[in-house]
Amino acid sequence: MENGSRAVPQLISVIVPVHNGEKFLGDALASIFSQDYRPIEVLVVDDGSTDGSATIARSFPDIRYFHEEKQGSAVARNTGIDNSRGELIAFLDADDLWLPNQLSIQIAYLSTHPETGCVYGKMKNFLDPGVACPPWIDPDTLLKPTDICSFCNTLARRSLFEAVGNFNPTYKQGQDLEWFFRVKESGIPVGYITDTVLLRRIHENNISHNQNGSVQARLRMLKESIERKRGAAARPSGAL
Repeated sequence: MENGSRAVPQLISVIVPVHNGEKFLGDALASIFSQDYRPIEVLVVDDGSTDGSATIARSFPDIRYFHEEKQGSAVARNTGIDNSRGELIAFLDADDLWLPNQLSIQIAYLSTHPETGCVYGKMKNFLDPGVACPPWIDPDTLLKPTDICSFCNTLARRSLFEAVGNFNPTYKQGQDLEWFFRVKESGIPVGYITDTVLLRRIHENNISHNQNGSVQARLRMLKESIERKRGAAARPSGAL
């Protein structure tokens, strides 16, 4: 590299799945475009919305908008991945918010830790006005950041998806946890930073309210993970 030359910044693809999210989508997209990192591309994948989500998405001039029949957020995220062009991929749910330096902090970490496939930071829960704290949220987490790993506080290399696959559309809940199970099994390191990068909105329609479904999904993930490990152990060394 010649003296004075600089590396070209990596493109980050930000994927936002939405289904009837007109109430919060504008704020979520504004938090993406307020990031202090460029270049980015923003893909909104509309999972069969019947409200004004499309109008809100298209009101942002730099949005790449995709509409498909309702098939669930995992399919919407996969559509975003398949149509994205960035070397790095991030996700934001239509009801959450990023802090302005999420991408710059996380890409700086990946740049200095080339062995890692992705990096996540802390998140902080907050209540939408007029919403009581639900029983599945520890009130203490409303006062301080937590280090729970999710899609929305993670920046990943495209190569990580190529290694472990996209999201499993048969999971209506816990898609992020199921994907991180596969990442862990792959042995590809996951990085962690102590900065708070995500504000997760708690409102009356959060899918996480369905705790019975969440428990069943986790049991299924564990079972599938054990089966994959047994299958890998049973294969002869060097076998595909």
